[in-house]
Amino acid sequence: MKEKARCYHHGNLRDALILAAAELLEDSGSFAFSITDAARRAGVSNAAPYRHFRDKEDLLDNVRDLAFMGLHERLEETRGVNLDRAGTAETVIALGLTYLQYARDKKAFFSLMWEDRGQMHPERQNLRHKSTGFEILLNAIENHLVALGEQRELSGLNPRAVRIATQLWALAHGVATLEQNQLLDLFDKAAQAEQILIESSRALLAGTAPKDMSDHK
Repeated sequence: MKEKARCYHHGNLRDALILAAAELLEDSGSFAFSITDAARRAGVSNAAPYRHFRDKEDLLDNVRDLAFMGLHERLEETRGVNLDRAGTAETVIALGLTYLQYARDKKAFFSLMWEDRGQMHPERQNLRHKSTGFEILLNAIENHLVALGEQRELSGLNPRAVRIATQLWALAHGVATLEQNQLLDLFDKAAQAEQILIESSRALLAGTAPKDMSDHK
């Protein structure tokens, strides 16, 4: 409690409250806690949170930002350990598996991240767009296409790379969401998230190769 009070006096109340709310969410797996609960967890008065947040939804928005930052960091780490095989399908698949594992590790946060809880301010929307890790996936797809012989776009985005990255992101997100809701094996009792993600990603990426290359595989 004394340590938290020290943080407050040093002007870190905002961050302390975001972390307190994140801990409450992770501990309970529910959004049922109040902004007062977060204040109590941070060791400050019930009125203190309103110096930085309009209400609980505003506080949760900041927790959501934190969750996206965590996802981005995980994907950056995966990209870093796969630098020696950049441009390969394995790197792209590794990013998808990282996404799946993050959803498992941060189940409560993953639910919050993609839940529409009201109109988002344009600045926050832009920030969140950059924090999803989609640009990391897009870069991996662009490298993969170049490795297959496609010219790299010197200015602007490669529309084909964006389309493929969107398809792969939708695949990873869909698998993660279905697994989290215990629906992945609804029709196929033997369904395994990793297997579906790997096999489907390989099939999609195989379709990106020039015809003369794919014919000889």
